Amino acid sequence: MEYAARKKRAYGGVSSGPIGFRASPSGSGIVASTLEIELKLTGRPDDLAAVFASLKGRKSKPFRLLSAYFDTPDGRLWSRGFTLRLREKKSGHELTLKREDGRALARGEWTARVEEPRADIALLPAEAPRCDIGVILPEELGRRFSSEIERRQTVFKDHGTMIEASLDIGRIVAADREAPMAELEFELLSGSALVMLEYIQALVQRRPVSISTRSKAARGRDLAMDAPPASMKAAKPDLNASDSIEHTVREVISTTVTQILGNLDCATDGRDPEGVHQLRVALRRLRTAFSIFKDQLAQQVAVLDSDARHALKLLGETRDLDVFLTETMPPVQDGNAGMAGLTRLAEIAGARRRQAYGEVRRLVADRRFNVFLLELLRLAEWGGAAVNDPAAPLGPTAVRLLRKRHGKVLKIGRNFETLSYAQRHEVRIALKKLRYACDYFQVLYPRKACAGYLKRLSTLQDDLGRLNDAAVAERMAEELAAGNAEAALGATLVRGWYGHRLRATEPRMIEAWRAFTKARPFWPQENTRG
Repeated sequence: MEYAARKKRAYGGVSSGPIGFRASPSGSGIVASTLEIELKLTGRPDDLAAVFASLKGRKSKPFRLLSAYFDTPDGRLWSRGFTLRLREKKSGHELTLKREDGRALARGEWTARVEEPRADIALLPAEAPRCDIGVILPEELGRRFSSEIERRQTVFKDHGTMIEASLDIGRIVAADREAPMAELEFELLSGSALVMLEYIQALVQRRPVSISTRSKAARGRDLAMDAPPASMKAAKPDLNASDSIEHTVREVISTTVTQILGNLDCATDGRDPEGVHQLRVALRRLRTAFSIFKDQLAQQVAVLDSDARHALKLLGETRDLDVFLTETMPPVQDGNAGMAGLTRLAEIAGARRRQAYGEVRRLVADRRFNVFLLELLRLAEWGGAAVNDPAAPLGPTAVRLLRKRHGKVLKIGRNFETLSYAQRHEVRIALKKLRYACDYFQVLYPRKACAGYLKRLSTLQDDLGRLNDAAVAERMAEELAAGNAEAALGATLVRGWYGHRLRATEPRMIEAWRAFTKARPFWPQENTRG
């Protein structure tokens, strides 16, 4: 299965056989390394319990799981993508190392049974990636947080695939803080990840639950640091010129859905604006990929594109309000300290933002959105999105698509100096789609060859972004101040501030456009057959 090969490559070639199988050498206390394929459902405890009760298989009686998580004082394990867990078991203790690299479904896992409750990396299996961890002495490791869980389990088979389901209800504790925890975790024991995804999709369509890939370790670390969930930036897909269009589309969908899932908790938490921002970036990247490969894709992708567009629309106001409060207002307030109209305008924007984040949470919990995410995961695992010439090599197609995107920017931006704001906005959108295409395909070319073109593209994109920010600032100020005379005075200051800033940056923007039009593309310029 190509999924297995891709994940095996990602984890440095570590594999214990077929995906999901665990093995323990006879007579040893070591459980061999495994690739853990899992997906969680979150929601209210009663709803999760109802889903668990509906599952096939014999249900276990509830039992307690006490787990402690360890790291160095400077967080070296976590910063290198790992967590170390010591779990209390009836027969002793279990020490587990997991690779926390933000992948959608799979994590590396290495486990050893230990007689004493001791966190020591030396006790892990020989296959554990010690070189990636570096030297960490036992005395450097300290308990950072713990979890107290009541678990019920069942193992069942669906279409030849063996799945373990664990209902976990309890709490995570860090120093004097604690947070409730409720999740239903599905883990692939043997068989097809696709079957497991389709089974979970059927559950989501019937019950008010949401999917999640966030680990207890990530939740505990945030609690210990009293910090919001981390956001996740886009990763470049792992592509080669010889890859098929089918593989390329799967890889692009895989990276985008991983970024979407990786930002859900940060977006719904609301303390870090980067969560909503990166969630929107992921959705835009996905839509760009659908647009780039539209001639090769199945009709079903149009439905997914519509779902992505719907989500982007709902997230748009939240992002605009985040930018308005964290980027637009501060410089104006600093230059007009104590101005009551600006204070009132910020208060109105803050109240509107709180409402907008309620909409974000409703979106993430919405059944339509969760089915959309599961369908993306299914396409990333099984494929089927590319139907026209799916075996064609990527190289010639990438050249053709990059040329097309580059040419569209030049066409829309013709006579740039005389274009209106609305027309430059269209240039910005076309440029953003070109940038995403470059992000996908630049891995096919030498980095040095890409550098000059990408630098000029980025500079122009930043300048057009400032143009858009100024226009949004003026629009938001006017909308927020409507019907409030005091806030209207503040809005007048905001419009004046950003109008002046926009006029001041006009010469630089024009120069950035001219520099971009002269930039030499990094893809081959001679005619290339597709």
